[in-house]
Amino acid sequence: MWENLVKTGGYAMILNNLAGQAKQIRIARTRTLRQNRAKNIAIGAGIGTAIGVVAGILFAPKSGRETRQIITDRTSETIKDLKDNIASAKSKVSASVKETADCLRETGQKAAEEVKENVKDAKENVKDKAKKA
Repeated sequence: MWENLVKTGGYAMILNNLAGQAKQIRIARTRTLRQNRAKNIAIGAGIGTAIGVVAGILFAPKSGRETRQIITDRTSETIKDLKDNIASAKSKVSASVKETADCLRETGQKAAEEVKENVKDAKENVKDKAKKA
């Protein structure tokens, strides 16, 4: 009787293990399909954007020289804005770092003063105990 129970339990464990493996395979396959689908959508969007840009330039109502000038001007503006944003972020980070350094310096000084006071108190306690003894 126990042998049959052990066999049945062993079979149940094997079946449970196989079911777990099948589930993991199904999850991996689903994940792969989703990744491929997302990749294909991204590629399609990129191709569509490129085609739109090319069509916009080709069918623009302005001449090529004017279109190139507009592209150059907008690129220059974008670069200038980017430089300004980087400079602004740099100054904000610098101010934040300076503020944090000042705070740490003050905290360190307070801690050092407390340690000095504790050492001084400890010396006095040792002297008092030495006098009493």
